[in-house]
Parts: sequence; structure tokens; C-alpha cells
Amino acid sequence: MVNIKKAIDYVKEHGDEIEKNRLNCILLNIPATTSIKNTLKKMQNPDGGFSYWIKEFSTVSDTIYVLSWLDDLHIQTGKIVDRAFDFLISHQQPDGGWDEVGAMEGAGKSTDIIIGEVETRVFLTAYCAHWFIRFGRAEPPEARGCPMEFLKTCRKPSGLILDDLQATWDSLVLFSYYPGTTSQLFNDTLEVIEKKFSPDTWKGSKVAYLLCCLRDSGLEAYHPFVNLCTDELIQKQQEDGSWESEYGAKHATDATIGALRVLKHYNVV
Repeated sequence: MVNIKKAIDYVKEHGDEIEKNRLNCILLNIPATTSIKNTLKKMQNPDGGFSYWIKEFSTVSDTIYVLSWLDDLHIQTGKIVDRAFDFLISHQQPDGGWDEVGAMEGAGKSTDIIIGEVETRVFLTAYCAHWFIRFGRAEPPEARGCPMEFLKTCRKPSGLILDDLQATWDSLVLFSYYPGTTSQLFNDTLEVIEKKFSPDTWKGSKVAYLLCCLRDSGLEAYHPFVNLCTDELIQKQQEDGSWESEYGAKHATDATIGALRVLKHYNVV
């Protein structure tokens, strides 16, 4: 069973104001405060994107990451959201996929994201597609192409998207939208996700993000795989009430919010 009091106390003690507000919105449906909305507006760069992991300029990955905060805060419309999606659309490639912003090249801040590499493009395309759908913006009229066509070309015989687990999870959200949850593509993708489930080697944040993808794919709480994932996530709560992050101890508060996000959705807390 989740120790919800310890989880809340952990976020209150270690979280910043945005994280505390995200927690209130997730658990209590309390709208984001005006102060938090103003803080987020100040964080947004002139081009509409956001910086987080890399501070000097907006990136596609950071913009999606901050959009997930806005989703937690129940901010799915308005100028701040419109400008963020305009930024993302401006970086969509002609084939329908995404690449990272050119300023990343030579920035020397990330070994995981390399401009132009297929691994980067697959990760970002699936990540963007997921959150476009979450925000009800699956088919923007200014889109340069269909991300599904790009991702399908990178699908391995195993069913994984370029052997990338997260890209496969994010792609499941896209496939739930089109061709739909009754399609062979959706069900084959879900099947390989289930086969590759390895919670013993994963931090809590990773299990939580998988559940986030299952949530946004429309899987209900009674689905056997959802039940399995929620059980594993519950067991990963730490003694202090937190969940571990795959990005290190300083991101445990965000990981805890991510866990509570999906456990609340699935009526576990």
C-alpha cells in the first residue's frame, strides 16, 4: 500500500513551488496559482520553447518536459501552451519526425542527444507525438507530415521502435489515436512492451513513465498489465516516501510526483 502521507510530506519538504503546486493539482484538483502561472510564463523563452536540462536555449525535449508539468497543473490551453506547441511545430521535419534544435550541436551538455542521429529523432518524434495527443493537438493544420509514418519506418521486427523502450511506450500513445486501440499495430506494440517489462532493474520514475504512457493510450485500471505496473510501482516507494529517479537523487521529488500522477489516475491513492 502507498504511504501517501510520507509521499506528500516528502514533496512538501524537498519540492519547489511548481512541484508543490503540481502535487496539489494531481491529488486535490486545486488549480494552479496565479503566482505559479506567472513563474511559468517567465520561464518561457521568447521563441515559445523552454529550457531545463540545458539552460542557454530552448530545446524540443525540454519543452515537452515542461508541458508535462502544465498538464499536471491542468493548464492545457492558453497562450503559454499555444506558444510552446508553435515552437515544437517549427522544429518538425519534412518527414513528420522531429530533431533537436541546431543550437544543441556542439553545446557539449548532453551525450544522449546528438543532432541528426536516428536514435535522437526516434526518441523525440515519439515523445512529441505522445504529448501532442495528450493535449488534444494530434493533427495541427500546420504540421509538416505524419509522425506515425516516420516511426513505422524505424520499427524493428520485434515490434520495438529502434530498440528504444521509451520511444516504444510513447509510440503506443500515437498508435492508440491512429490506427486505434483495436488495430494490429497497437496490440502488437503493447505485446512487446509487456514482454520487455523488467521492473527489477528499473527505478520508480521509469515504471511511472510507462504507466503515464499506458494512461494516455487509454488503458483502464482493470487491464492486467496496468495492474502489474501499478503493483510494481507501489513496491518501489522508498522508506522516506519518495520514489527513485533514473536521473539521480536530486530529481526524486519529480519522480515522486510522476508516481503519484499515475497512481491517482488509476485510483490507487
